[in-house]
Amino acid sequence: MTQYRLLVREEVLQQLAVLKRAAATQAPGGLRRREHQALELGLRALVHGQEELFDGKRLGYAAYDLSDCAEIKLAVIPESRRNHELGPSHRLLYREFEAEDGGLPYREVVCFEPRKDDRPFDVAAARLGRVRGTRIRTLAAAAATSGAAPIRQPLPPDLRKALAAAANVAPASGAVNPRQLTPRVRTGLGRGDPRCRDL
Repeated sequence: MTQYRLLVREEVLQQLAVLKRAAATQAPGGLRRREHQALELGLRALVHGQEELFDGKRLGYAAYDLSDCAEIKLAVIPESRRNHELGPSHRLLYREFEAEDGGLPYREVVCFEPRKDDRPFDVAAARLGRVRGTRIRTLAAAAATSGAAPIRQPLPPDLRKALAAAANVAPASGAVNPRQLTPRVRTGLGRGDPRCRDL
């Protein structure tokens, strides 16, 4: 089973923090507590390459072109219609990138949302800058992946630049002039990409 380095978008990190605070105030079984547990479970599954255990599947082109993404399904709220179980209520959408440093490949968590009204796909499209009814460039796979995982892409230039900058951040001690502040996030070493954070 392949292991992955996880990049978590700032919006998802904020959502995780909000859910964690709300979960602490709820009794066991509360909605926010269940959402928090499901999100953490999903993140662990992505790190450990266990997407198939959660009915993971590669996405395609429908209202938006999300063919570089995949989803895993997470049960939070029991839902049924006419005595028919509708399945897991939430979706965790992510993308996958080849590492250029010889390390583990990356998985970028794009969103965690309830599936109702196609919300996960609308949110992912907005965060990735996708336009309804427009196909993205042809995907060029960088490596073979499972049928449940997204097509692994080469590391995009913006992520490559951010990860390289994070790896070469000099310590602040001895600095004479203040540096211009740029958005930073954490990687596995405590530094990272302005768009994503490692858990």
